[in-house]
Amino acid sequence: MYHKRSSLKIILALFGSAVLGLLAACNAGVDTPSSPGPTQGSPTEGGEQPTANVSRDDDTAVPHASDPTDNQGGSGQETQPSEVTAVPPPPPSISTADIYVNFNAATIPFDTRLLGTNIPAWLNPARLGNETFQARTAAAGIPLYRIPGGSWANAYDWLACERRGQGIDANAVCQWEWAANPTDFINFLQTVGGEAMYTVNFNGTAKEAAALVAFFNGAVDDETVIGVDVRGRDWGTVGDWAQLRADNGNPEPFTVRYWEIGNEIYGGKPDMGTDCTFAWGWEDVWTCDGREYVKGIGSGADRREGFLEFRNEMRKVDSNIMVGAVGVSPQDEWSNWGNEVIEEAGDALDFYVIHQYAYFNPTDPRVTYEEMLAYPQTMWPELMQETSAAFNRYANGRYIPIAITEHNLVSVQNNDSEQLMTRAVNMLFMADSIGQMAVQGFAMANQWDLANGRAYNGTDYGLLDAETYDRSPQYYIFPLWAQFGTQMLPVASTYAAGTTLSVYAGKTESQTVTLIVINKTEDDITAEIEIDGISSIARGTADTVRASSLDAQTVEFNGAANPANDFSDAPSTELTGLGEVPFSYTFVPYSVTLLNVEINE
Repeated sequence: MYHKRSSLKIILALFGSAVLGLLAACNAGVDTPSSPGPTQGSPTEGGEQPTANVSRDDDTAVPHASDPTDNQGGSGQETQPSEVTAVPPPPPSISTADIYVNFNAATIPFDTRLLGTNIPAWLNPARLGNETFQARTAAAGIPLYRIPGGSWANAYDWLACERRGQGIDANAVCQWEWAANPTDFINFLQTVGGEAMYTVNFNGTAKEAAALVAFFNGAVDDETVIGVDVRGRDWGTVGDWAQLRADNGNPEPFTVRYWEIGNEIYGGKPDMGTDCTFAWGWEDVWTCDGREYVKGIGSGADRREGFLEFRNEMRKVDSNIMVGAVGVSPQDEWSNWGNEVIEEAGDALDFYVIHQYAYFNPTDPRVTYEEMLAYPQTMWPELMQETSAAFNRYANGRYIPIAITEHNLVSVQNNDSEQLMTRAVNMLFMADSIGQMAVQGFAMANQWDLANGRAYNGTDYGLLDAETYDRSPQYYIFPLWAQFGTQMLPVASTYAAGTTLSVYAGKTESQTVTLIVINKTEDDITAEIEIDGISSIARGTADTVRASSLDAQTVEFNGAANPANDFSDAPSTELTGLGEVPFSYTFVPYSVTLLNVEINE
């Protein structure tokens, strides 16, 4: 994300069904709102694509590539996707149910890293140390937190901020000594659970970044030399920075596996460097050219190191980390940034970063609620298709994990004059987005952001209010998806996924089926649900977040308008009348429901 000073939203070009069929065939063979600090957004693209919910009369296979990022070697070696898993529609003769799940079918992974968010440093130590803020964060079930905060990352001197002003030399300063430092992030994440993804300051040096890896991941007795950087500054040994971490209260490593080199480098301010020609650019960077970003420019003390040098030095400290490069979509936008990065980075591209916001300005031209709710069903498949095509062309077809490290409904908060991100429409939009990212095979995703601070127009990106810690409607989808499981099952539905019910099926254990069902309408919908391959159901529960309208800025979770921080006063509802299949369930209007169904052996 970038500070929402200004930006341009480029609409993602639409790709037809012929492209989807070809892909399947190939695979088978900032402004500062207030004291919290600036907000961010991203001029990334939107698009439209086929639904993940397969109607019975639709024989189109939905491609899905497996995620190899659990192999944390960061070797850059080619990793091929697994065989494509289609979501086949059952023949009508098998079932007349409204929702059909094939319990014995092959599954595809549901990676919980799709449930990530961002923690910007401007939340400061006081907020990160607040017990209510910590408890509500922990209850959301978020596994991955991106730090230290969008555009701030390109100016955040980690050492000067860690030492509250004392950098490696007199020229190294922390611009925000009041903000959260690396130790504050460690302490917060140790309290709430989850791991960090760190966005490195691209305006620093490769050895400076290596020292940061040592701070998080290193051992105090590691004498590996980091050495002198291109600016003549000596970064000592790995143990030096591990000792700093220990001195500040954390003697054991807090391993960070995922690292990004810079934030939205393509969006540099005018005349900052090559291809920085956009009058509304927002990033303080030295290039907007994809090849320079990867390979660097200059020599001697004037050297500006690129992605490859950063990755090399960082992996000398910890060879198990994965290092991602800044990408875009479409790939040929921003002076052909994406294509150049993919081609130049080659096998060193451990994962590829894209920021995806649905709309730059949803009121110009006006987007209806119906269009917003339908958009995840088309936006995410098309983004995957377009990016995969670039991998095929410029990376020799190598599968590269895609990390959506920022996403939300609106990129620029000042354009969200109707406060859409704070309303129930965004709750439903974000719930469906997570499901679509999983179906399409994205590796990681980080909602923007955990808490942000309200803009002058009253909107807010955050899951939590930065002042009151109130939970936004979109907050509640995370604890639901966190219980979904780690495998997705094929599911077919008679309902239109874009306008009526969007359905995702999964497994949590060998004998438990889960369903996430998103009702996008104002009506109760009673659906007959069949789970093929089982004889009977032992028991089941339902958890539901619902709104009175799409405009609503407050919702109910399991009937509670303001549940306890840990949801202890909003327990799951036991399903009744179960036993034989199929069974029926009524999905209330404007809701996201998680069904957990335990089947008999």
